[in-house]
Amino acid sequence: MEMTEYEQFMNDGYLYAPQLIIDPSNLYCPPPKDEKGSLAYGTIGYKNGKEISVPVDEQVPTSLSRYSYPPFQHVHELVRKSLENILEMDLFPTYYFDRFYWKDSVLIRHVDRPACEISVSIQISSNTNPWPFCFKKPDGTETSVTMKDGDGVIYRGCDTEHWRDKLQSRYNKIQRAYLKYRKKDDDTYHHQIFFHFVNAQGNYVQHAFDR
Repeated sequence: MEMTEYEQFMNDGYLYAPQLIIDPSNLYCPPPKDEKGSLAYGTIGYKNGKEISVPVDEQVPTSLSRYSYPPFQHVHELVRKSLENILEMDLFPTYYFDRFYWKDSVLIRHVDRPACEISVSIQISSNTNPWPFCFKKPDGTETSVTMKDGDGVIYRGCDTEHWRDKLQSRYNKIQRAYLKYRKKDDDTYHHQIFFHFVNAQGNYVQHAFDR
């Protein structure tokens, strides 16, 4: 008998969700040139009417992350409803953030804190080859998902080890040498949004609306 999407999610620790965002161009943001670190907006990081800025994203030091970026706030609720339909589970939102990865960025193997019990990562835009999102399944096997713009992958953030290997340049060796000769930066990038939730009847419900 074929597994339901919920059963597959629980069995594998993740679930690929193609075209979770039908038109990702509505969420497109031009890659901020040469920016790295971490910004926090809204209720997470508002201070004297301005965002809190940290010079280094501790998880991916070569990247730029933005917590509670206001233009994405409404999407958190839309994604929650989609995930509830897919997983047949009531969810409470916790927090969200987006991240711009630049060339050589690495997302180390990790599991997340309780506020990330049910997580989804959605690809918004990229100018390079598909970049695998890797998972360690409960049975110990390792696998990966490659996404197109608008695709998502839902995963059990607290239980399923996940990571990304080094983001390779979109240029070949000769092209990179030419960029260096012309003193131009490598503009390879990958933009992803992460939305996090907890099961409304689960063990981490106290982390709902995490701040």
